[in-house]
Amino acid sequence: MKPFGRILAAASLCIAVAACASNAKLKEDMLSASGFKATPPKTPAQIASFNSLRPHKLSKVTHKGKTLWIYSDPTVCGCLYIGDQHAHDVYLQKMAQQTTADMNALTGPDNPTNMDFSPWADGPAY
Repeated sequence: MKPFGRILAAASLCIAVAACASNAKLKEDMLSASGFKATPPKTPAQIASFNSLRPHKLSKVTHKGKTLWIYSDPTVCGCLYIGDQHAHDVYLQKMAQQTTADMNALTGPDNPTNMDFSPWADGPAY
């Protein structure tokens, strides 16, 4: 692998690791900002139910005829985020806005990967 390729691969790996580490926290911040309420399990039945949920997954449930969305977080807050349909809709909108902002940052003029390679056109073939 050429030196430039190694540097690019290392930088990509660093970005991927940082993104994974902050992904759960980002989701939780977005959930809270969207109207989800963080609720820690208190009773043994709640703890057992909480432990049976898939961690860091948003799930739709029906409770007393009402649609609710839940997100189990055993690692950051040790709680269950609970929101109604409106909170879920707001969350989806906020995440779409964040995705657009992230994509704009990747393709913006300040991104070093937008480098002009024309001076290198006559360089070695890869």
